[in-house]
Amino acid sequence: AVNPLFRAAFLAKDGSRKVTLVIPWLSLQHQKLVYPNNITFTSPSEHQVYVRQWLQERISFSPDFSIQFYPAKFAVDKRSILSVGDISEVIPDEDADVA
Repeated sequence: AVNPLFRAAFLAKDGSRKVTLVIPWLSLQHQKLVYPNNITFTSPSEHQVYVRQWLQERISFSPDFSIQFYPAKFAVDKRSILSVGDISEVIPDEDADVA
């Protein structure tokens, strides 16, 4: 398996392509079920800051990529994060290339 965050960072490393990482946005209740150490976020922007800081502590370059969030929920019975609605709507058609 490949960590999508590291994959986005390395795809964006040389700056020759536009990269967007799409992350599920979970309710506070679902965040508590999914994220470790009681980590929760009150907004997607707060979550984005955390993700970028976490990445910067682990790589030696500053990749230029965007982060978008899609509405999601945690299905306890399936132990899976599921999108709520059409995830493809997060990326404008003119920016869509490879999923």
